[in-house]
Formats: sequence, structure tokens, C-alpha cells
Amino acid sequence: MSKTVTVLHLCEHFGDKQVSFHGVSRLFELWIPAFDKNRFRVLLCSRKGPSDLADQRLRAAGIAPLYLGYGKMDPRNLFKLIGIIRREKVDILHLHGYGASTWGRIAALLLRKPAIVHEHCNYGTVPASQRPVEWLLRNFTNHAYAVSESTRDFTVNKRYIPARLVETMYSGIPLEQIQKAEPGWTQAFRREQGRGPEDRILGVVGRLESHKGHLDAFKALQLILRQRSDVYLWVLGNGRYEETLRQWVKDNGLADRITFLGYRSDVVRVIQCFDVQLFPSHQEGTPSTLFEGMAVGNACVASTADGQGEILTDGKDALLFSPGDVEAMARLTLQVLADPQLLERLRRNAEVRIRDFDMKRCLEKMEHLYEELAR
Repeated sequence: MSKTVTVLHLCEHFGDKQVSFHGVSRLFELWIPAFDKNRFRVLLCSRKGPSDLADQRLRAAGIAPLYLGYGKMDPRNLFKLIGIIRREKVDILHLHGYGASTWGRIAALLLRKPAIVHEHCNYGTVPASQRPVEWLLRNFTNHAYAVSESTRDFTVNKRYIPARLVETMYSGIPLEQIQKAEPGWTQAFRREQGRGPEDRILGVVGRLESHKGHLDAFKALQLILRQRSDVYLWVLGNGRYEETLRQWVKDNGLADRITFLGYRSDVVRVIQCFDVQLFPSHQEGTPSTLFEGMAVGNACVASTADGQGEILTDGKDALLFSPGDVEAMARLTLQVLADPQLLERLRRNAEVRIRDFDMKRCLEKMEHLYEELAR
């Protein structure tokens, strides 16, 4: 390859008033500085306007984000995008989200550029208004990535992209960047939250959305408290479902048991305060929070939703339950808390399993595809 290939990642947004920093944006923060700068010039653009915190984090990572700034179906997206592609001499479009994939594929078709669609979750269904768009644009997709086998099925069957074009690629995390927190720090942070060494802390991390299963975790805690009085739950993240969750906690008298820690930029350090990390989602791709929990050696109790059920082995590196099974979540959590040997085995095996999901593999795959498409 004789010249540097310019790739434009176009997504829906990096964050908004409800979600300070979207999960996919965290991937961009890690991916873009890590591409081989001798071979690739990688740009990042959001269809929506800027979000202050997200913009600051991206710029701190050395990324200067671009913005279209229009509504999902506003045709001005197309004209501004074409202008960016021409000005920046973009060779390949890498697209994330419905609006980005719509305008990105149309622009790629008009300018004869390759387009990659990247699906990050199995949503079960596609909005009715989007289905004809997906059908029309299915053959104007050069390649597609899906973050799990379940998400790949969704991409093929619901977004209509031909199966031969859709590749499963687990995002993973940069293992060399994961650092273990000092025991003194975790003890001090627990004390700040009013918890001592004798208390058992459960944790849930992620956007506060209904499909993430937070209410299931809260109901499981109610069942756990019938048998143990030393258990508390911390919730990390923010989102549009926050007020509903807070009201439920208040209505059910659990305000002294459930702590909302909000958005944390030091999430990898905070999760090391947990005794058990819960993953109660009803739908997922393969969440970065799961990879992070495994990397720091947390004992995980997780639903089998989508990618979670694909990368975890029940009884080996996690204990698994069917999405929505509150009683099973409570029973398995109690089992881990009562059995130090089981807890230690889950932690040790999770640290071994995560070695299969080093983000380097994901980056190498994307770089190889970019080179193929550029040729």
C-alpha cells in the first residue's frame, strides 16, 4: 500500500444530556489513537452535535471530532457529509448506528467509496421506518462487523445485510492499559461510600436504560437481603431511565442499600471495590464493562443475553442465568458470596479467559480490511 488510507468513523452521537459518554464512544477513545499512523489516518464524526464531556474526553485522547449536527432524517446530513469526505479526502467510511449508516452508505454510493457497517447490539427488531432503508441499502454495504454471533444474526436477518459480508468481531479491551487498583485506594473509596471491609458490595455498570436490567438487579437484592443483611448494591452510569430507577428504590425502601454513583471516568478502578459484579441485561452486544470486569478479576454473575452468553462459560468464569430470571440472579449471587473458593475460582478463570479478547486482535482485523478495501 503506497499511501496512507483515510478512514472516517461516523456514529450517531458520543453522549447526550442523559448519557455522558456512550459505550461506543469509549471504543473510539481507545481505537483511534491505536491505529497504525504510518498506514492509516482515522477521523471521527458524530451525526448529532457535540456533547461537552464527550468532546473533552475525545480531545484529551488526541481526537478532534467532527460533527454533522442535524436530525436523523435531515437530508442536510448528506450534503455536509459529502463535503467532509471531499475535504478530508476520505477513502473508506466506517458507520455505526442507523442514521450514520443511512447517510454514510448513500454518500459512499454517490462518491464511489467503500462502506462498512458496524452493529454493536442485537436490538431484536429494527424500527419500522428504518426497515425499507435497510432493505434498499443492503447491497451498498462492502462489509459489516457484528460484536457477537447473536448480533450477527440480527444484522443478517433484521438489517438484511448479506451473510457473506457480515463478520463477527468481539471488540475486547486493551489489556495492557488495565491497571489493578491499590488495595488502600479501594478500601478508602469504600469508606467514602460508608461501607466497611465486612460489607459485601454488588455492582452494576452501564447506561441506565430499561433493557440493561437494573430493576432485575434491584429485585434480586430484595431477595438476597432476606438471607443476608451485609449486602449493598452500587450503580455506575447515567441515562434516561435514572429517575424511574431512583423512584423505584425510594418506593421500595432501598435507599440505604442502593447507591447511585453516576458517571465515573475512573470506572475500571471503582469496579475493583465490588465483591460481585452483576450483568443483568436483557439485550446486549458484548459490553466493554464485561471485558473490564473480567480483566480486573471480578467474580461475575451474568445473564446469557447475546454476547455475554457467548464468551462466558457457566461455572467456570461466571455464573449465568436467563435474562429476566431475578430469582436465579439472587440465588447465584448468594452462592458466590457464601463460597470464597468459588469466588476465587471465578476471578482466576475470568482473568485467563479475557486474554482471548485483547483489543489488538480487533484493530488488526480492521486494519487488514481497510487495506483490502483501499486496494
